[in-house]
Amino acid sequence: ENETGKIPVKLFEEGFRKLKCRKFEGPFESTMIADIFRYLDPSGGGDISKQEWAGLDRLLKDIKLSILEFVQFCDRSWPSKDQDRMTAAFRKLDADGKGTITKKEWVEVLRGAGFFGLAVPIFCFIDKDDRGAVGAAAFDALAKYRGMSESQL
Repeated sequence: ENETGKIPVKLFEEGFRKLKCRKFEGPFESTMIADIFRYLDPSGGGDISKQEWAGLDRLLKDIKLSILEFVQFCDRSWPSKDQDRMTAAFRKLDADGKGTITKKEWVEVLRGAGFFGLAVPIFCFIDKDDRGAVGAAAFDALAKYRGMSESQL
């Protein structure tokens, strides 16, 4: 942040690049970063205040709530007595049986199974290495949301 306690667009862009985030890699990376900045700067003042930055906390809570709903959906849709429920759900979602789930597989199988939640943000949240596919270990990490209430997020 600068001396006013706010983050101007140039500093935001520099910080974003220092993170080496690959989520938006490609020809539209600068546009995507600018879009994120504009999202965080709803007042249009050209910088992000601490209050505006707090919007990220709300966004993270929304994603976690979506994950909680997704885990509940998996438990209802693919119950299992002989294996962990997340393992059973992973096997159902891994349509081609290759041991990883691509974003395309994820969206198609979840739509077909009747999940109408925020499938893509959940996928992006667990795709920690930004490779466009998740394995069983990344998927199993969602199990920590099992049994949580919204107030625990």
